This record gives sequence, structure tokens and C-alpha cells, in this order.
Amino acid sequence: MMPGNEIKGGLPSPHPLRVIPVTKIAFEPFGWLVETGDSGRAANNGTARRHDVHAHTAADVPPGSRLVTSIFEATRQQPAPAITMLERHVNSVQLIMPLGGAGHIVVVSQAGADGTPDLSTLAAFAFTASQGMVYRKGLWHHPIMAVGADARFLVQSWQNGTEADCEIRAIGPVALAQDVL
Repeated sequence: MMPGNEIKGGLPSPHPLRVIPVTKIAFEPFGWLVETGDSGRAANNGTARRHDVHAHTAADVPPGSRLVTSIFEATRQQPAPAITMLERHVNSVQLIMPLGGAGHIVVVSQAGADGTPDLSTLAAFAFTASQGMVYRKGLWHHPIMAVGADARFLVQSWQNGTEADCEIRAIGPVALAQDVL
């Protein structure tokens, strides 16, 4: 939790949530899937593969913001605890890309008309260690949840030093289906 951010009022829990394998089509309402491997294009005279992640236009970046790049070291969470909170970044998209590990679980929710999480859209996805994502601006999501092994993640977002950089909301608790973890 970022300094100055407190968990604000709990929201009711929908039901136990099944974790499904991520696909580009299933994740599209929440952001962009980022995958390494055969995707991308040849670079550096054929000695590398280039994977362009996301291009930010100047209009997408709030004035006074700076690009913050971090490495998160996530402790394995298996079996996963219940989901009791979500966070969002209203000023920026957010890139999260694993730098190893054994995979991770991503829990996401659209915002409702009032800006709070719309738990009817709550979804959970299983990602491999070679799959990351770019969350859409303002998307509610659970923090990084490494499964199978501890893992490191490259994280990037535009931040301006206000509470809008990371808004946190209590939910649930919502249990994840254990048969896929």
C-alpha cells in the first residue's frame, strides 16, 4: 500500500471466483496481454526478438507525471489467500511483466458508474512466467500474486505523487477456486 492510501469501505463479495487460463481475447476488456517467445520481431541483426509492449501518446500522460519503473519481488502465494482488496491507478496504464518465476494469478474488475469496483465483472486469470499485461487506466486489480514460486516483476506506470497514483478499496472476501492453483 502506498503511503497516504488507506483501504476505503468494504464492498459485498459476489461468489467464489474460478481462475481461468488467460487469452488475449478474454483479457482485452481489462488491458493488453504481453507475451514473449515467438511473438515480436527480429532485432539487432537477428540476434534478438523485440517485443513492443505499449506505446503511450503524450495525451495519455497527466501533466506533472513521471514514468516510474520498479522491480517487485513477490512471495509465492499458494494456496492463494482470499481476495479482500483491489487497487487502481486512475492516471495511468500499468505494465506488469514477470522476470522469471512459475506463473501468477491476476484478478481484475471494471469500474462501475460510481468509480467503485463493479464486482459483476470480477475475473481471475492464470498467467505463465512468460506472460504479463498492461492494465487499462483506472482498472481495478489485485496486487501481484505469484504462484508456484517466488518471482520478480518489472512494473511501470506514470505517477504524479498524489493518492490517485494508487487508490485502494476493500472487497469481499472472495475465495479463488483452488482446483487451478
